[in-house]
Amino acid sequence: MAIYPDKKDGKLTGRFRVELQKGKQRYRKRWDTYAEAQKDEAAVQAAWEAGETPPAPGAAPGAPDVHTFGSVIPLAKGKLWVGQSTEETSWARLEKVAGILGRNTRLDDVDTQAVDRVITALQKAGTADGTINRYLSHLRTFLVWAKRRKYRTVPIKDEIEFAWRKESVGRIRWITDKEEQGLREFLTTRTDPKGQGPALAVWKLIYVAIRTGCRRDELLTAELSQINGTRLHLWETKTDTPRTVPMTQETTDVLLDLIRSGTMPSQRSLRSWWDRAKAAIGLAKDDEFVFHVTRHTCATRLVDAGVNVFVIKEWMGHKRIETTLRYAHVKPQNLEDALVRVGDYVSAANENSRFSANNSLPHAHPTGAGMGSLSPERVVAA
Repeated sequence: MAIYPDKKDGKLTGRFRVELQKGKQRYRKRWDTYAEAQKDEAAVQAAWEAGETPPAPGAAPGAPDVHTFGSVIPLAKGKLWVGQSTEETSWARLEKVAGILGRNTRLDDVDTQAVDRVITALQKAGTADGTINRYLSHLRTFLVWAKRRKYRTVPIKDEIEFAWRKESVGRIRWITDKEEQGLREFLTTRTDPKGQGPALAVWKLIYVAIRTGCRRDELLTAELSQINGTRLHLWETKTDTPRTVPMTQETTDVLLDLIRSGTMPSQRSLRSWWDRAKAAIGLAKDDEFVFHVTRHTCATRLVDAGVNVFVIKEWMGHKRIETTLRYAHVKPQNLEDALVRVGDYVSAANENSRFSANNSLPHAHPTGAGMGSLSPERVVAA
């Protein structure tokens, strides 16, 4: 008997597993029905008896064997990820995966070992764990799309283990004043007639991004109808929660100019000029210095300006306050400023009785006993 009830974690899955071996040749495959498993077993046994190569594991008898990355990717374009702001990036990542595994690789042959090869190749290239997860996600989405259209016959859920990488929080990278000045000087002083305009447009986009905290695609797809006075209304966001971002008049004018003049950079132009400017200011090897740091910079400056963390949460469009708190990094100067503010508050409370009455310090006793202002001497003594 070469057909067995399939189990996962000790529980029956309702499927059937074909397991065959002839010499050093092994064959293993799961099927949804017993009848499919029987046909598969018979096809493999017949192939071995005739001295032929049996169907590849997962290839149903009679199924076409030409569904490869190279043949299916063109079929999926225009259907998968279409209309999404990340469409170009998604396809670029899938194409890279196809390059790692080979464009002639059958989709039915993509298994856990293939996924491991992708991870290894990306790690050797210095790809961050979070980015590796994006690659794996795009590969899985593509395989699911192909399976539903019978370009892949092998199940995905039980056949492939995606070793998702643990994404560390890491440090928040932002742009310093000196780095911002360096980007501006490089991008606004190009003399090449062909590059002068695109470089200037990229600087304008960076300028707006730093001062609004908007994500790249939120700005690249911005339209005039989204701007009302000095407010930018974002209807389609990463968190699917619309938000409104305030702007200064100068920032508003820069964004309006990009939209009205039709000079808003493409993703490719932005990436190209960002990399050139990054190299020009000596940060070519800083993998964390990507365009998204403009968003980190905005949040960081809001924190340093003393803006309430809940206001920052709404401005940035974070769903969870924990995300916002990542930016609330405490600097030594912040601690010193806090000490001065507390000292000023205590002094004012003791010098102005009306101020003290309206803005009393925390009670010394949890029930309110011993109410009254605290002198500096009592604070020290406490």
